[in-house]
Amino acid sequence: MAQGDKSSYTGKQKRQAEHLEAGYEKKGVGTETAVARAWATVNKFSGGGKKSGSGRQKKPLINMPALTAKQVRLHLKAVPNWSKRAQSILRTYKFKGFLESIAFVTRIAQKAQKCNHHPDIDIRFDKVALRLSTHDEGGITEKDFSLARQCDEVFSKFLAP
Repeated sequence: MAQGDKSSYTGKQKRQAEHLEAGYEKKGVGTETAVARAWATVNKFSGGGKKSGSGRQKKPLINMPALTAKQVRLHLKAVPNWSKRAQSILRTYKFKGFLESIAFVTRIAQKAQKCNHHPDIDIRFDKVALRLSTHDEGGITEKDFSLARQCDEVFSKFLAP
């Protein structure tokens, strides 16, 4: 983006910059400096144009490279009930009934939200199928296997007497 071109910023970001600029000018800062400081502040908190919100209190997304076929095979040994299909890993869990299936999904949703990695979920009365893939990387990553282990751990608590 060319310096001075603000077309890629959201309306909210533009309003924030105007507000900050006015505040700097009230303090006696020159117009050119006030504008530069205002946009620097907007960029600092929002990361630049085409983004909404302040960007604060969000965990930075960590990119993980897709695993090779050999690495996937090795990781699958640690989660034996999971299988590879195309660019994802999947497992189907069986429960006593629908409510137990939903309780499991709720717990998985909480874990997925916490690690910002969300499975595809298919609920069929007493069965829940999970499919994991890191779409941003176009394949299977360590994030998928980490969440698979967490899902298995949650499931083991449903089997306990």
